[in-house]
Amino acid sequence: MRKSIVPAFILCLLITGVAFAEPVAKITRIDGVASLLRKGAKDWRQVKPNTPLSIGDELYAEAETFIEIRYNSGAILRMDEKTKITIEESSEKTTKTRAGIGKIWVNMKKLTTHGTEFDVATPTATAAIRGTIYQMSTDQDSSTDVDVYDGKVAVGPSDQLKKQIQKEHPQGGVDQPQEVPGPEEVPGPYEVPLETWMTIVAGQRISIRNDGKFAQGEFDMDAAGNTFVAKNKELDKALMKSQ
Repeated sequence: MRKSIVPAFILCLLITGVAFAEPVAKITRIDGVASLLRKGAKDWRQVKPNTPLSIGDELYAEAETFIEIRYNSGAILRMDEKTKITIEESSEKTTKTRAGIGKIWVNMKKLTTHGTEFDVATPTATAAIRGTIYQMSTDQDSSTDVDVYDGKVAVGPSDQLKKQIQKEHPQGGVDQPQEVPGPEEVPGPYEVPLETWMTIVAGQRISIRNDGKFAQGEFDMDAAGNTFVAKNKELDKALMKSQ
């Protein structure tokens, strides 16, 4: 009688009841402890570098942890400690990731898929970019800062914030991205809600509160003291040399 051999990964899927999904990204670096919740799974589990990620997966960087993932498109996303992301969509044209409280760093300089847009959404803001580098930070109250280190980023209200703004301002609307002419302060910080998209450039920051009001201005890209930023700059520098 011929024995039936079930591959280990299929057996695992049968036991857990989690359907296999095509990978859209891969964890390439973990300094510390990374936890993963597969789509359809009930329990978080610790993972190691080279673990594939699929749509619907949630990844969390535990305390004192740094994680790097690379998407099939070529985009790189890095996570600071106590940060969680969820991969929501990945296609030839768009990759969408949701980020919670914490800090992420995105490097889109070496996209392998031409014309692909990479979107990251927090509870208050969505950053849509092509070929750029930026940091995105979200506080406990869901307020978000986006700092651009290279290129430009279109920042608009998240879907959650859109609903809130439209409820509070029924006559308003959310337009398509509109480019603004370089760093410029909004008159009176946090006086108006972010109802339309804003394009910010290298050396510029936009801060969006949980009520939708925002401020825009410059920041020092070479400021010392931020270990997360410093580490990402070093990794990006090494990345550019290797390519």
